[in-house]
Amino acid sequence: MVETGINEAGATAPITASKTGGATAHKNLSIQCLRGIAALCVVLYHASFYSGRRFGDSGWATAFDGRFGLIGVAVFFAISGLLMADLIQRPNPWQFLAHRIVRIYPTYLLAVSVGMPIVVLAGKSEGLRLWSLMLVPVGQRKYYLGVEWTLVFECTYYVALFFLARIGLHRYLNRIVLVWTVVIGAAPLLIGWTDELLYPFYSIWLSPANAAFMGGLLIPWLASKKIRFPVGTGILALCILMVTLPTNPMIARWTAGAMATLLVIDIARIDVPQRALVGLSKLGDWSYGLYLCHVPCILLLYQLWPSSFGVRTAWFSAVAMALFVSALLGSIDVRMYRYFKGVVDGADENLRRRLVNIYAGAFVVASLIGSVWL
Repeated sequence: MVETGINEAGATAPITASKTGGATAHKNLSIQCLRGIAALCVVLYHASFYSGRRFGDSGWATAFDGRFGLIGVAVFFAISGLLMADLIQRPNPWQFLAHRIVRIYPTYLLAVSVGMPIVVLAGKSEGLRLWSLMLVPVGQRKYYLGVEWTLVFECTYYVALFFLARIGLHRYLNRIVLVWTVVIGAAPLLIGWTDELLYPFYSIWLSPANAAFMGGLLIPWLASKKIRFPVGTGILALCILMVTLPTNPMIARWTAGAMATLLVIDIARIDVPQRALVGLSKLGDWSYGLYLCHVPCILLLYQLWPSSFGVRTAWFSAVAMALFVSALLGSIDVRMYRYFKGVVDGADENLRRRLVNIYAGAFVVASLIGSVWL
């Protein structure tokens, strides 16, 4: 299973604590740049991974191996956790989940409608899969874009946070995350562990892939406790992980989660002049579009690429094509989210609550049915 990640386009939170214990949500261009770099890491990994499959060439796969996918995903989850720690403290959980719904699904469904024929052409997928389109955790399933496993995690996080907020437990989010961390750490001793990425509803909570998201959720609390990490700690951790990645996949995911948390703390404290960003913040804005489109782009180009043109040229062309298409899809994504968010904010409160309740209930029911009977 391939690695990738997804996050909110737009504002992210710097490392400052509000009176409520959450992070204050202001635009942080350094975090936007980090998101863009994380997306690029995932693209480099996938371009190399599929190059090895298509052409039997291992050179690129050795240079941009699973470390790039692992780190890219962990950084995305950590940034998402930081953002959610702020948003969930706000007084309207229905609005919170409604924003998450319109953030994820419209652009995803658009990408599927365009990308599905490409993936089918490459022999990777076919037919209508309702459970896959719902992005519910129901275990091993085929997906259209080949990257949806992180979306399944993200949507599960959003629904869980919504229910926590509904019953008032979001006030104890830090304590819940600390207990969650202990439970995941103890889970292999009780039920064993496998390095699967597509979990059913009852076990997705026990995956060490959650470590980065949990770390992001705890960043505002760490700031409120005035726990100071020396500047450069996250960058140093990144360098060490790139050189000495643990061979045990479970330990590797825990390590990547810790590294991503420290890296987000690091980067959020760096004030980079906008003129020095060289387009990385724009790549961050387009990161969701890049996430969704890059595997179909890579598969299509490799499928049509004449072997006489060379593997190296194919690799560079695949990366360039993914970035080019992401500029288009990313621009559409930003506009679509802005539009649908406005629709959500302008909707009747009772209607919004009713529709969000239906979605949350359907998500849980579909997850349980799909996990047990399908």
